[in-house]
Amino acid sequence: MTQRLYFDKRRLDAGGRGTLRIMVTKKGQTAMLSLDIKLLPEQWDGSAVIDHPDARILNSVIKMKVGAIERTLLEKSAIGALAGKSAKDIVSLLVEALDPDQFESRQAMARKKELSINGLKARFIMFINLKSNKGTKQLYTDTLNKIDAFCKNSGSELGSLSLDDVNSSWLRAFEQFCMKTERQNTASRHLRDIRAVFNAAIDDGITANYPFRKFKLRYEETKDKSFTAEEIRSFINYQSTIAGEQEAIEIFTLMFCLIGINSVDLAYCEPAVRGRIAYKRRKTGKQYSIRIEPEAEEIIKNYKGKTHLLNLIERVPNHETYFRRLDKNLKKAGKMPIPGMRSVGEPLLPGVSSGSARTSWATIAEEELNIPREVIAAALGHHTIDVTTTYLRTEWRNKVDEANRMVLDWVFYEKKP
Repeated sequence: MTQRLYFDKRRLDAGGRGTLRIMVTKKGQTAMLSLDIKLLPEQWDGSAVIDHPDARILNSVIKMKVGAIERTLLEKSAIGALAGKSAKDIVSLLVEALDPDQFESRQAMARKKELSINGLKARFIMFINLKSNKGTKQLYTDTLNKIDAFCKNSGSELGSLSLDDVNSSWLRAFEQFCMKTERQNTASRHLRDIRAVFNAAIDDGITANYPFRKFKLRYEETKDKSFTAEEIRSFINYQSTIAGEQEAIEIFTLMFCLIGINSVDLAYCEPAVRGRIAYKRRKTGKQYSIRIEPEAEEIIKNYKGKTHLLNLIERVPNHETYFRRLDKNLKKAGKMPIPGMRSVGEPLLPGVSSGSARTSWATIAEEELNIPREVIAAALGHHTIDVTTTYLRTEWRNKVDEANRMVLDWVFYEKKP
């Protein structure tokens, strides 16, 4: 290993001055340590400062700094601290020993630069920005906010957390934090989001750390929210004296008639064309085309929108607000309202939600009408059948239309094919 004075003229400042540095060389590698002395090229003769107003003082400073560096190298070498170190490592040791404040500043800058590349927050934001679906973006944003809350609760900062800092112990602690306010499946969804970000970072070569190798996601079995034809029949025929409940039942009925259309897709669905609605499901991106049956048409007329199929989002700030209220009203339907008190008694369908329209349609189709599974799958958008030709698309569309008519005939009129 060698070290020598080096006048760096590669990047002159605005005044045409270069920087005096110490160049450390070891095994063909070099690294430099600035002496914080700026000079014009003609003011350095290769070993000393010349023709400078403060040449005497600067040469004394240089001698003092070089002496300090040589002593530090001797001390570090004596205790074996330089063994196996590269030239860059040795310069870092010198900065730490000679100017602790500068060393900390350098470390902080290096950490900041590192976190801009492999920081968990940075990777999350990058991952979110690559998503086009608004709902998906929001889910990952919710998870990022949850991580931020966890970090603050544990006395740390999200911005200082790198991908390499996350291990199985961290994941377990995060899961326990989530479980204080959320159910297991929600906590697992946050963990699944974190796993997706890690997988993307590994694919990009940003990290080799994979904390999920020894960590398993846990799930709770969700309650079966599907209902029989008899239960659905009783529910949609119920006439509530409470406007909010009655509207909830009617919108639920419409969702059932439209093969369990998802709430966000119903809210933003465009007006029907030639007796059909066509939309791309926001969750999966799959294209749907559903024939509007008479039972659905009657409800659509009552809630017709100006620019959309229905007026739901014209009456509330967003579809989430509307369907949260709708689900509450669905669960209260059938209870006895008492002024000034909570409703009492049993609801018509305990545990019902807007999502029950979809699961109930599928359950009735398979278990009560023996409709082939591939037709049910096609109706729900799960099929992998080749529908690239117009003929096949039309054929499967007709099969789905027939299946939906069968389900509605059975539920509304107790007619079986």
